[in-house]
Amino acid sequence: MALVEDLAKAYHWNYRPQTPKRPEWFTEWPGGAKIAVAFNIMHEWESRPTPHHTVPSRPLPPDTHYRDDFFALTMREYGANFGFWRLLDVFDKYDVKASVLSSGLTATLFPDTVAEAVRRGHEVGSHHWDQTIHPTVYKTKEEEREPLLNSIKAIEKASGQRPLGYMSQGPRPGPFTLELCAELGFKWNGDYDTDVPYTMNVNGKKVVSLGYVRPSISDNEVWAYGFKDGLEQLKYEFRATYDEAQRHPMKFRYTMHNYVGGRPGMARIFEEFLQYLRGFRGVWFCRCIDMADFWLQQEALHEKKK
Repeated sequence: MALVEDLAKAYHWNYRPQTPKRPEWFTEWPGGAKIAVAFNIMHEWESRPTPHHTVPSRPLPPDTHYRDDFFALTMREYGANFGFWRLLDVFDKYDVKASVLSSGLTATLFPDTVAEAVRRGHEVGSHHWDQTIHPTVYKTKEEEREPLLNSIKAIEKASGQRPLGYMSQGPRPGPFTLELCAELGFKWNGDYDTDVPYTMNVNGKKVVSLGYVRPSISDNEVWAYGFKDGLEQLKYEFRATYDEAQRHPMKFRYTMHNYVGGRPGMARIFEEFLQYLRGFRGVWFCRCIDMADFWLQQEALHEKKK
């Protein structure tokens, strides 16, 4: 029994369901839609640029002395200076809003990017402070709290809005991450994959779990297939999710990294995908915060009826 309890705590099952269930009230999204589609832009920065996170297929030479990898650094620079803006323009063209997940460092170094995202109607959530340092590195809760608070402050200073959504790098949360999210007032969390949203009650505070890319896809997967086949993979994944949504509501998220999905060819793939989505009925395009707000409101409404 002790082993089971230890595993449950390690997996955060003390706060979230081991097996999420579809609530009886969940028969549709707003407007009668059967599928919610949310897009994410990963707006990341590494304090110590390394190929480990950015370009794992291109490691530094084994005898290298200087460990900062300018190949990885300039890819991050490209994403913040060019790719990010290109994606914002595609969203504008189709009048679709996204959720930007920004490192605190990105908001500090490139504050105009998150300010412009908010100005255009997008949500900016927190992707912790530094892509180099994942939550699993922190040995204590207070050690992790400081960089997460710094991320919140940096995003709020740059954009004028406090972030209400969070996803850890990876996503790979540590043992303290979910509790900190609840304590710091985040409404949604993207660290746990799930077909259907669910509410996590963390010491009396509610946080909606929205998952990251399951069921969905990311630009890293699309890029691996090449442009033509990648677009077909993206369409196929959506169509499969859409078909299942006719039986019960589903969500679909496509995630783009500014330095991958923001390249001209990849941005063109995204634009063609948006054109493809126009041919489907019953699609609700939303930001992650919109999905979380809907879930919390509907859950509260049906709890009152009990």
